[in-house]
Amino acid sequence: MTDFNLRKELATLKDKRKGQAQQHKINVVLMITIMATMSGYQGYRAIGDFAQRYKKQIVRYLELEKDKVPAYATVRRVIQEIDHKKFGDIFTKWMKHYMKSSNSQWIAVDGKAIKGTKQKEEDKKLAHLVSFFASDSKEILIARKTASKSNEIPLVQTMMEEFPLKDMIITLDALHCQTKTLKALSSYKADIMLSIISYIITQNTRIYNVHT
Repeated sequence: MTDFNLRKELATLKDKRKGQAQQHKINVVLMITIMATMSGYQGYRAIGDFAQRYKKQIVRYLELEKDKVPAYATVRRVIQEIDHKKFGDIFTKWMKHYMKSSNSQWIAVDGKAIKGTKQKEEDKKLAHLVSFFASDSKEILIARKTASKSNEIPLVQTMMEEFPLKDMIITLDALHCQTKTLKALSSYKADIMLSIISYIITQNTRIYNVHT
């Protein structure tokens, strides 16, 4: 297996900052953001605190030429302006490259509205994010935002094509009791748990009865 260079891949993202604002390269800012988030630091200020607290280690690990790390305002600017779809694709490839799957791994598929994501008062809906969560390792393996005039059903079907689910145990809400979704999961020979009060049998797939 060849190595996946996350830092190199992040450098391919377009940096919309100009001139002096690019003091810290986009891949450096995003690497720090990923490390901070995976260490439990959530939010722009928390990521900035992480960078300052572990400044010496970050400078050494990322081989930074200058003995400086980005402030939280820089982190916020980069995250707000990057192509989130491309960033998500890169992160997903990285997770898929290093994830150790097992036949008994539980994957929870769920969608949530994200608090504070209304950009304007006239916006009718909050941003809605769908994620595949590995219950054992406590990792979000893939996450995508639903289209503004759609719902999570077609998005989950697309995400299943992007991410390997073979032989895993998948939990979904009753919302996903859709023929297309179940047929797709059946092709992976995955076990599926749906939040409904009935048994549904599909080829090569077991659907467990769960009371909601």
